[in-house]
Amino acid sequence: MAAGEVAGAVGIPPNTLSFHLDRLRHAGLVTFERQGRSLIYAARYDTMNGLIDYLTENCCGGKPELCKPASRRTKRKKETV
Repeated sequence: MAAGEVAGAVGIPPNTLSFHLDRLRHAGLVTFERQGRSLIYAARYDTMNGLIDYLTENCCGGKPELCKPASRRTKRKKETV
């Protein structure tokens, strides 16, 4: 998928997305191919699955039920005295 299409789909500015995609590329989680002026990105699912396996085994003690996604935290307003 072209970087501009990804940015539109997830609703973030293209320059912010480019930063994150570059980091994912350096980590080996995505690849890209230049097609004209566009960069076409693709997920590397084999690498992502390996990362998830590693995190489940080493960060959850082999108990995937402990690795549930964190719920979004709501920001609390500071109480004034």
